[in-house]
Amino acid sequence: MTFRSPGSDNRSAGASAWRALRTLLTMVLLAVVGCAQRDSADDGRPIERETSWQETIAQAKAFTYRIGFVPTANFTHASVDLPGFPYCGRASKLVLPYSYEDPAIEWLDTATPEQCRDIPPSMESYHGMSEAVGEVASPVTPSMIASGVARMIYLVVHEDCHDQFTLPYGIEEPLCELISYRAMTEMAAQPGPWSEAQRRAIREYALRNAGRIPLNLHHYQQVAALHEQHARGEVDQARLLRARAVLLSRAEAATGSPAGSLNNIVLANRMTYARHYPAIERMFERLGSDLGRLVALFQQVDARIVAESALAAETAKDAGPVPVEPAANSGPRQRPSPLPRAAPAGRNPGDAKVRPPQKPATRPTSTGNRPAVTGASAERTPVEAAAAESAADDPAALLARIRAAEATVLEVAARLLDAR
Repeated sequence: MTFRSPGSDNRSAGASAWRALRTLLTMVLLAVVGCAQRDSADDGRPIERETSWQETIAQAKAFTYRIGFVPTANFTHASVDLPGFPYCGRASKLVLPYSYEDPAIEWLDTATPEQCRDIPPSMESYHGMSEAVGEVASPVTPSMIASGVARMIYLVVHEDCHDQFTLPYGIEEPLCELISYRAMTEMAAQPGPWSEAQRRAIREYALRNAGRIPLNLHHYQQVAALHEQHARGEVDQARLLRARAVLLSRAEAATGSPAGSLNNIVLANRMTYARHYPAIERMFERLGSDLGRLVALFQQVDARIVAESALAAETAKDAGPVPVEPAANSGPRQRPSPLPRAAPAGRNPGDAKVRPPQKPATRPTSTGNRPAVTGASAERTPVEAAAAESAADDPAALLARIRAAEATVLEVAARLLDAR
């Protein structure tokens, strides 16, 4: 990524242009709170090293390259008309989803907060706004600038991390969390442009959020046990909801969350980042707590799984058509449709390193669209097609595939680690 600054003959004009941009960014920031979703307009202007937020992004990017990240197109330009990436999840109060990919959650990417909350009493919702997402050449948004140095470093490392792998999100999220928090701790201890107060904020952000991982695991497991009792008929619906309210209140107090902010969807979202964090942390420690070695290990895992999947697909060609399996919803990482997983736009086209190919299936949008059926799979009888459609739409089958994919990654990682 190249950061350009005006030359001596046009420094005044460049400075004036950036003063105008900063003024416009300030106006947008003041209008973000309470505003309705607007069409995004990306000015495409390259980031220059003129202000602290630009320097922060440059420093974070430079650190990721040192630990083996491939350059990405994320955060290389600013957008003054894109406040962030909104999401809306809705689900029954009687279901505790496995993760944000669980089909029990309906994710929408165009709902306002009011529309998101317009649901029957038996349901609950989770609405929010992400300052940035990886894999889509994400610009620097006004909300990202307003988030502060610590949050900005986290966003750059975490979202660029997603561009490095084509692993299941249930693995990538905890992996990228660990990499982000450890990177922040290391960056705060190294020479850089930040004040001592900013270094302290960076360290505290990493320690505080890493410390919430075991709390999130604990509170999810408590609510899960309660739902299991309900499933066995040991508690009725009214008692389930009353007991759950008590557990959620305790979880809010323990994690510093606003009163009334937690529900099953939020717990499932947090669990996506927490479930496999301990296992990945143990692998990290076995690697000498070296971030570069951790990144290299999971790049190797990614390549191995892609190769094994390609071999399995080649072997299965002679076995006849197979059902098309849709991927899970992308949850609070919802992207504007129709952006595929690991979109090529999120990668630097000039990068010389070869990364594993993107996943063959795109994630469905909130309308439930699935990838088109092509090749041998399209040559089914009506009965075969109906059976495949029914199997692909089965939430339990989809959830089982999500779990199996995560387990496969951890098994391959452990195998490669043992072989070192």
